[in-house]
Amino acid sequence: MRFLFKFTLLLSILIIISSTIQFVAFDRFFRSTTDSLLLTINEKAADNLGLSLSAYVKNIEHLVKKIANDPSLRANQEILDKTNAIIPEINAIFILDLEGNILLGSGAEINSSMNLSQREYFQHAIQGETYISDVFISTRGRQVVAIATPIIENNEVSGVVVGSVWLHENNLSSLFGDQSFGRDGFIQISDRHGTIVYHPDKNQIGQKDETADSSDDLMGAFIMKNFLGHEYYVGYRNVHELNWLLSIHTPASAITEFRSMMLYQILIITILTVILVIMIGASAVQRSTRPLDSVIKAFSSIKDGKYKKIPLHRYTAEFHEMIQVYNDTIHQLEEVHLTLKGAADIDGLTGAYNRRAFDNILELLNKEIQTYTLHSLGLMLLDLDNFKQLNDTQGHLIGDDVLKEFTQIAISVVGSRSVFRFGGDEFSIILRNVSPENMITFAEEIRRKSEKRLRGCTVSIGIVNYPENADSIDELLVLVDKALYISKETKNKVTEHQGNI
Repeated sequence: MRFLFKFTLLLSILIIISSTIQFVAFDRFFRSTTDSLLLTINEKAADNLGLSLSAYVKNIEHLVKKIANDPSLRANQEILDKTNAIIPEINAIFILDLEGNILLGSGAEINSSMNLSQREYFQHAIQGETYISDVFISTRGRQVVAIATPIIENNEVSGVVVGSVWLHENNLSSLFGDQSFGRDGFIQISDRHGTIVYHPDKNQIGQKDETADSSDDLMGAFIMKNFLGHEYYVGYRNVHELNWLLSIHTPASAITEFRSMMLYQILIITILTVILVIMIGASAVQRSTRPLDSVIKAFSSIKDGKYKKIPLHRYTAEFHEMIQVYNDTIHQLEEVHLTLKGAADIDGLTGAYNRRAFDNILELLNKEIQTYTLHSLGLMLLDLDNFKQLNDTQGHLIGDDVLKEFTQIAISVVGSRSVFRFGGDEFSIILRNVSPENMITFAEEIRRKSEKRLRGCTVSIGIVNYPENADSIDELLVLVDKALYISKETKNKVTEHQGNI
């Protein structure tokens, strides 16, 4: 009996040691392989997009030179307007004399009294050079790049043609707008001074590029952390025609989550294997000793979700090692159980908490109200406008993307622990210890971001506050539903319930 017991315990220890070695080996191999692969992919993608951007610029340069070389195009306002209308890459065209005065212009409101002789691009072009300017702010507040080329007549410069490219109002954005690089990956372009000139998040435009100091070569890739501590795989390429830097950023979080999931799977298999070995050994030993009946009953209780540890003092020393292994296993199973229980509260599509989690938190809040331990509470009810029409016309996949995007908007404003999805296109937000004024501020921010980013959908929001509007959870739910109904009448609106019930 003692030999069988020791053999079972030894086999369990060997399984644990073997699994630990697998953990370490798998983690190192997976990290090194994925790092190398993603860096190579990002570098190649940046190179391809850099070549596309270079070709885009060369095409604009070619079009400007063509206008400079054709007197009929630059001497007739009507022809110049038609030419500009069929060139989507260029937003405005100017014909300048040797003093920098505007002779003709197309594609913008022309100020004929404006003189451009002091502009850097004019100074280069008047010397017979085709020149691409840095990004600058125009008199109308636009971010602009100018491509200037000389007009050559009788082997002498007689004027300058300038093509003006508005960075956010032409097809430069569409050149990259449909590109995606994993979950939350993005393209970024910065000028020769390290200032961001293109980013899918418009708020980043004009900010300092964190990757500029690490990318002196023509192209390459590296791993970096941004100022928030988030790790990214970055591939980059310098576009010499503009002296711009194009970079592709892919977050490492998705890879880290996948690696963790694989490690958890190995851990669970190991735990189950150890439990199986111990159960087999215990079953064999049962025939020789009655004290092991309690151990067998304890293992049986696991099937009912009861993780009960066995006190060591009730058994002789020869059983202590086996019982300790059992208790350690129970501890690990409790942790796995808690992890699985947490996953049951998450909505599978959006990643927000689900209705089950919402009901549980309301039950806790109700107890806090009854015991006078909750000081204040804000409750929002949110409903996406025009969502059914979007589903019917563009399909459920697009609708799913809108639901995910809205969830990310809400989480970015109030945090992931406060956002709940009821089902369909209806959500709720619960915030502790927040003032009614801040509730309005948060709701308006969610509404504005949704209006910009949800493909035609907007959001209607109802708000109530405890204790200002009611003194129970049930009353708050009734009032917030009424406030949402008022918002839905006109849509894209925030309504705060006024007064008490």
